[in-house]
Amino acid sequence: MKRTALGALVVLIAVSAFGAETQRYLVGTKRSARIGSLSKELSNPAERRVRTFSVIDGFAADLTPEEASALRRSPDVRWVEPVVERWISATASIPGAQMVPYGVAQVHAPETWLGRRTGEVNVVIVDSGIDATHPELAASYAGGYHVFEDAEPIDDIGHGTHVAGIVGAANNAFGVVGIAPGVRLWAMKVVDESGRGTMDDVITAVEWVIDQKKETGGHWVVNMSLGGTSPSIGEQEVFTEAAEAGVILVASSGNTSTFSNPAAVEFPAAYPEVVAVGAVGEEKVHANFSNSGPELDFVAPGVRILSTVLSGDYWMSYARADEKVIITKPLVGAKIGNVAGDYIYCGLGGPNDFPPSVRGKIALIKRGGDTFADKTRRAVEAGAVAVAFFNHDDTNYAWTLLPPEDPEAQNYPWPIAVGMSKADGDVLAARGSGRMNLVYEPDDYDMKSGTSMAAPHVAGAIALLWSLAPDATPSQITNALITTAIDLGPPGRDDLYGHGQIDVFAAAKMLVPSAFGPTTGRRILTRRRN
Repeated sequence: MKRTALGALVVLIAVSAFGAETQRYLVGTKRSARIGSLSKELSNPAERRVRTFSVIDGFAADLTPEEASALRRSPDVRWVEPVVERWISATASIPGAQMVPYGVAQVHAPETWLGRRTGEVNVVIVDSGIDATHPELAASYAGGYHVFEDAEPIDDIGHGTHVAGIVGAANNAFGVVGIAPGVRLWAMKVVDESGRGTMDDVITAVEWVIDQKKETGGHWVVNMSLGGTSPSIGEQEVFTEAAEAGVILVASSGNTSTFSNPAAVEFPAAYPEVVAVGAVGEEKVHANFSNSGPELDFVAPGVRILSTVLSGDYWMSYARADEKVIITKPLVGAKIGNVAGDYIYCGLGGPNDFPPSVRGKIALIKRGGDTFADKTRRAVEAGAVAVAFFNHDDTNYAWTLLPPEDPEAQNYPWPIAVGMSKADGDVLAARGSGRMNLVYEPDDYDMKSGTSMAAPHVAGAIALLWSLAPDATPSQITNALITTAIDLGPPGRDDLYGHGQIDVFAAAKMLVPSAFGPTTGRRILTRRRN
C-alpha cells in the first residue's frame, strides 16, 4: 500500500529522541494531514502535542531543530515555520436607564436599528471566551469552542466579554447596548489567562468557523481583537479558505504605536483577507497607540469604550453632575461607596485653594503640582467629604493615593476619590460649583481602550448590515462600508485612517434602501440634532 505523505513525514518525527529540547512549528504538507494517520505512525503523539487541521494541509507539533530541518528538506513539505504568539489588543449597572456608549452612537448604529432586519447573523469572538451568564449577553450566546481543553469557552479575563458587548449587548432597559443587538454570539477561546495564545490556536478556531458554516450555512463574521508582529503562511492559508467560504474576517491593527514611533499593522489584521481596524477617540482623531499602515481598512471608536465585563468581578466608578453621567476612574486606595451633595472647585488643591465653603461638600481639583495624596489630605482637613480630580491634558489617566514614597498613605482613611477627563472637568470647573453624585461600587461593566475595542465596532456593523440585507455578498457589505466611510485624513484612503471611520447607517441606506421607510431619514435627522 502506498504510504501517505504525512505518514512519511511522521517517521521523521517518530525516530527522534523525545527528550531533546523542542519548539512549536507549523508544517505545511502537500497532502491532507489527518489525525488518524498520525495516531498510527507517531510513536508518542502526546509528547509532541500534534494538532492537525481540517481546512489547510498541514499540522502543528513540538519539534527539535533537527526535525524541523529534516522536514524542510522533505519533498512532501511545502513549508515549515515556527509558531508565534498572538495576544489581545487592549491596553456595574450603568446609572439610570440603558446607556448608548459613544462609540455605538458615533458609527450611527441607533439610526440603523430603525431598518427592517430580516436575516440572522453569527458573530464569532476569537478571544478569551465570553461570560455567557452576563445579563446583556446570555440571550444571544450560541456556544463555542475551547482550543486548549474539552470545556466551555468561559472567559477568565474579561477581554472577550468586553468585545462581545460592543458587538451585541442587548437592547434592554439597563446597562449598555451593542452595535448589533440580537446577533448570535459565539465564543472561540484562543488565549489563556495571560491574554496570550499562538497562531495554531487561531487557525483551529477559524477552521471551526468554516466547518460550522459548511454544516449550517448562514452568514458568519469573525472578530479577532488580537495580533502579533510575525506573519504565518499557515494562518494566511486558513484565512484565504475562510474568505472563499464567505466568512468576513475582522481584526484589530495593534496597540504598539507612539506619537514618535508609529508601528505597522499587526497580523492577522495585515493579511489582505482580513478587514484591519484602527482606533479613534470621541473626537474622531487617531489614537496615538493605534498601529497604522497600507493594510489599514477602517478606523472606529477605541478610546474609553464602555462595555460588558465578567459579572461581579469589576468595580464601576461614575459621577452624575447636572443630570449628565460622567464615567470616572477611582484612585487606587480610595474608599468604596456613594456620596451625593454640592461640589466646590478648589483649583490645583494647594494649601490655600480650599475655601471654608468646601466643608461637607465634594472638592473638585485639577491635576498638577503636588501628589494626589497630598491634595486629598488637604481636602479632608478642610472638611470635604469626597474628591473629584480632573486631568490637565488629554492623556490617559490612572492615578493613586498610595505613592511608594509615602509610607503613611497605606493607613490613611481616604475618602471616595475619582478621576475624570480634562473635557469633563473643565465644564464643571467653569461653573465653580453645583450638584454632584460620586459612585464607586461593584458592577458588570467597565471601560477599556485599544484597537481591540475598535475592531468589534466594525464586526458589529457588518453583522448589522447583513441582518438588513441577507442576500448581500461579503464584497457588497465591505464595499458599502468603504464607499460611505467618513474620510478623516487626507482626501481618499490614507495609512492613518484607512478609508475612514465607518458609518453603518449610511452604508445600510446605500446597500438596502428598501429596509427604511419613507420617513426614516426625517426622523433620524431630528434625532441627531437632539
